[in-house]
Amino acid sequence: MDTPAPSSRTRLDLLLHGLRVPVRREDIAAGLAAIAADPELDDIALISVLAEAIRGRLRRAENDGAMVHAERARAEARLEEWRRERLGTLHAKARHRHEQEVVGALTLGRWVASFQQARAIRREIVALLGPTNSGKSHAAFDMLAEAHRGAYLAPLRLLAWEGTERLAERGIAASLMTGEERRIVPGARHLCATVEMADLSSEVDVAVIDEIQMLADEDRGWAWTQAVIGMPARRIVLAGAAEAEPMIRRLASLTGESITVRRFERMVPLTLLDRPVPLAKAEPGDAIVCFSRRDAFALREALIARNKPPAMVYGALGPDVRRAEAERFRSGTAPVLVATDAIGMGLNLPIRRILFAATTKYGGLGPHLIRQISGRAGRYGHYAEGFVGVLAGEDETPIRAAIEHPPPPLEGPMRVLPREQQLLDIGRRLGAPSLIRVLTVVAERFRWPASGIELGRLDDAMAMAEITAAARLPLKDALGYLGCPADLRDKRTSMQLIAWARRHAHGVEVTAPPPPPRRLDQSVAGDPGDLADAERAAKLLTAYLWLAQKWPGIYIEEEEARASQARLNAHIERSLRQGASARLRKRWAKGDFA
Repeated sequence: MDTPAPSSRTRLDLLLHGLRVPVRREDIAAGLAAIAADPELDDIALISVLAEAIRGRLRRAENDGAMVHAERARAEARLEEWRRERLGTLHAKARHRHEQEVVGALTLGRWVASFQQARAIRREIVALLGPTNSGKSHAAFDMLAEAHRGAYLAPLRLLAWEGTERLAERGIAASLMTGEERRIVPGARHLCATVEMADLSSEVDVAVIDEIQMLADEDRGWAWTQAVIGMPARRIVLAGAAEAEPMIRRLASLTGESITVRRFERMVPLTLLDRPVPLAKAEPGDAIVCFSRRDAFALREALIARNKPPAMVYGALGPDVRRAEAERFRSGTAPVLVATDAIGMGLNLPIRRILFAATTKYGGLGPHLIRQISGRAGRYGHYAEGFVGVLAGEDETPIRAAIEHPPPPLEGPMRVLPREQQLLDIGRRLGAPSLIRVLTVVAERFRWPASGIELGRLDDAMAMAEITAAARLPLKDALGYLGCPADLRDKRTSMQLIAWARRHAHGVEVTAPPPPPRRLDQSVAGDPGDLADAERAAKLLTAYLWLAQKWPGIYIEEEEARASQARLNAHIERSLRQGASARLRKRWAKGDFA
């Protein structure tokens, strides 16, 4: 039921509330006359009418001798204070309504319809669902290889690289597209890309979207939602965990497309070890999993002390070094692997046993993640059975519970982000403000009630928006910086990004960070702190290369940046390969790793 409009007198009383100047009958009469003359008069204009009427009455009172000049001046000061406060409140309410209307125009239906190429074709959705090592990825690549034109969308650059190799094994050439590089193979009709780099404008016969359970991820889930809704493929193949089925069906219902589900079972049994394993008993084919870089290095050094130098895979490693470390483990050069949960997302490694060095994780170690990591044990074609357990001293209860009791279905919410053109349109309708203003308005006003879809987390986007605001980049260019793989928690990195963006805003070329010292060509990192510095420098170069793909005329030294990154990666890889530092050897001599 609509709320009835207040009477003219009630409306005036509400507006005049808080005025510390006595209100006379003639002031009210002036307001009523203004409303009668223009029934559409808004409150902002009415405030000006009332203020002018009261000011005129005060002036006449002084002229008639009913008020001295000082009294009139004090009254007018109170009147002006009231006028400013009331106008500020009314302008804020008007802005709120306008912002709500602007963002509210981005409805779920309009967002789905904005993927015009996908909506223009009849698509079929095929979901290949099952645990790790069940053959679903193999089946997906077989379907992709049979297509005349296809695309593979991966969660990691390393997996996009693996996609090109898996297609090559089937005799299919594929180009590669990630944030940092574009490797175009002449004549190739297939493309492997990270999911954020999905080409939503080129029609293909088959598109494989891997690790579909990432739909539930707070930070990156928007990219999977966007790919499922927007990929212009006649057949969309979704590969991932069975728990994602409810979310997939909800997305299919949004587009009204048919869905076929194929369920897979593990090809190699997974057995829970009946007792914890001492670190000294680590064997070839073991992957020891922890959840912090510090723990990973402590385990690495402890294994080196026991003459079992491991390979390492963790999030801060650049993709090229991670690839080299994975190859050391595959080849047996490093028989044991120390890893964080980075191995849970699709890396194809010949692991026999997964041993958890920790059963807690910042942000939560839920059953979905435990099963995802554990499933990497028992690689089909390498081992007849896989094993999962914990290192000595760890509680195996969470592992046992996750393995013996399948986790519940993922119900969501699913995540979305407005598309770049939609953010530009919102900015235009708000008066072309900064990116940070656009994102703030979207975060405050975005609502799709009862849809099961929520706005993705904007923490990283807001941090980048602050940088582009400091550099005074226009909205269109600032939007291009979103997704840049820079660690904005690091102050030095943030300051470097601001310096680059300022040069960009002025149309000035940006050169690559200085090359690493020549001494790194032969030396190894002295300790984990030195290695962290090298990783930070390599990551900054990754950010530069990412930006160079978007603005080659501004970020002009792509070739020099790649050369510097290659040297740093070689230094990092050599440091990981050659073992412990002298400082840590002294710690062993003191018995720290007994």
